[in-house]
Amino acid sequence: MRWGLVHQLFATLLLSALVTGGVLILGGATFLWAEGEKALWQRARGAAQDLAALLADDLLLGDRFSAWERLRAAQARDPDLAYAYVLDPEGWVLVHTLEGGVPEALRALGGERTLSLEGQTVYQTEAEIFGGQIGRLRLGFYQAPLWAEVGQVARTGLFGLLWAVGLGGGLGYFLLLRHLEPLRAMTERVARVGQGEAPVFPEPKNELGLLGRALNEMGQAVAQQRRQLLLLNRLLAEAHALRLEELAERVLSLLTRELGFLCGDLWVEGRVVHCRACQRLCPLGAVGPLAEEALRRGQVVVAPGGVAVPVPPRGALVLHGAPQVEEAWLREFLGALSLPLASALENARLYGLLEEKERQRARLMSAWLAAQEEERGRLARELHDEIGQALTGLLLGLESLPGSEPLKELVRRTLAEVRRLAWDLRPSVLDHLGLKAALERYVREFSERTGIRVDLSFHLLHPLPREWETVIYRVVQEALTNVARHAESPWAAVGVLEAEGEVRVFVEDGGRGFVPEAVEAGRQGLLGMRERVELVGGRFLLESAPGRGTWIQIRLPLEVKA
Repeated sequence: MRWGLVHQLFATLLLSALVTGGVLILGGATFLWAEGEKALWQRARGAAQDLAALLADDLLLGDRFSAWERLRAAQARDPDLAYAYVLDPEGWVLVHTLEGGVPEALRALGGERTLSLEGQTVYQTEAEIFGGQIGRLRLGFYQAPLWAEVGQVARTGLFGLLWAVGLGGGLGYFLLLRHLEPLRAMTERVARVGQGEAPVFPEPKNELGLLGRALNEMGQAVAQQRRQLLLLNRLLAEAHALRLEELAERVLSLLTRELGFLCGDLWVEGRVVHCRACQRLCPLGAVGPLAEEALRRGQVVVAPGGVAVPVPPRGALVLHGAPQVEEAWLREFLGALSLPLASALENARLYGLLEEKERQRARLMSAWLAAQEEERGRLARELHDEIGQALTGLLLGLESLPGSEPLKELVRRTLAEVRRLAWDLRPSVLDHLGLKAALERYVREFSERTGIRVDLSFHLLHPLPREWETVIYRVVQEALTNVARHAESPWAAVGVLEAEGEVRVFVEDGGRGFVPEAVEAGRQGLLGMRERVELVGGRFLLESAPGRGTWIQIRLPLEVKA
């Protein structure tokens, strides 16, 4: 709560007091005005009757001067008397107190009435003298004294109201501050609840105490929910592990550490996966019955020795020991884990199947490549030994025949092509002299055949496995073949070296390049290179862009070889 609320409440109370007091003062002034006006009329009528009785003798004797003196004396005694004059029965003025005479308009306004005289309101009354036989007396009394009297009363009431409001307002402000202080403290603590804290709210002995008690209960519930959500988020992050053992290790370690259990197990179709840190602590043989009961009942089971959480359809999570949290909160929290853990367990199962299929595919691919290399070697030997020897014998036989030069030239070209095919299938120098000699010969023959200049850089400090040499040779062979077919580049570069614990092989050209994402998926040569490299635990990297050439690199970690 901000202090503005105190000011608003205080201003509301003051305004209410002022409005109420103002209404009371206005009502009192109205009542005083009505009563004062009524009293003024009565006083005017009484004065007119009394003065008319006194004037009767003077007028009967014809003593107008004495009558005038009586009127002047009456006006001197009562300053509120604005005028007085006497009319004879015919309506002519006999005596008066007005300077300059009685105006004709005033003389024409008879009877009791309210009229305006020289900008002031006057109450006029009339009395008959001697039953009207001598004449009529008219008196006019000013209204201004009545206004002054009512105004004085109103001012006195307003001053009293302001004094009372000021005194009551100060006392009320002090009481508001005192009684709303707990509410202000509650408001500040509510903001701290939103920041993750758990403050204690005051509980005064009034209605605010009920609010404070409710806020304390709410704060405890919020703290529990916040802890539950944070722990659930951490568990969901840990449950992204795809391997069953890693999933069990992460989830069980987090639960035992955060909830205070002794240890935990993951039970999946009769198989128990222990947390590595818990293997020596978890009881043997106590997992299956509790896990099967939780899975059968489909809810969290709390037993004296631990807690089981069903992970349908094939598993359960079993935690051993006495947790350091309330049982109601524990049931709610572990119940919320059931479905996420079921999804994580199913993902781990599917990933295991995928890994097994990938291992089978890798074994088949490796066997297929080995068989392919073996078949290539056999075909190369047959081409070199049988067909090559036959063509050599044919060439020797043609030597003794005159005019056989064109035929001998054809046999020579055919023999060279057979030898090249045998080399491409499986270079014997790779088996006998190693990778460096095989690459040097292949690069030289490739340059002679295609006219593309190839720079070879070879720097290896350690001998490589035969399988690796075959992979490197085939990748370089396929990459240079792609340069000749597609790159339209006048040069290419090949490098084989050791760096940072890896064997790195690169093939680069300055050709037209391409967009890898657009052609890599459908180009069998690139897929074959990637498959060969990944089968021996390496990485295949490709960079290219239109007009910027192509760069291929493979990286084989030496620790895999070891």
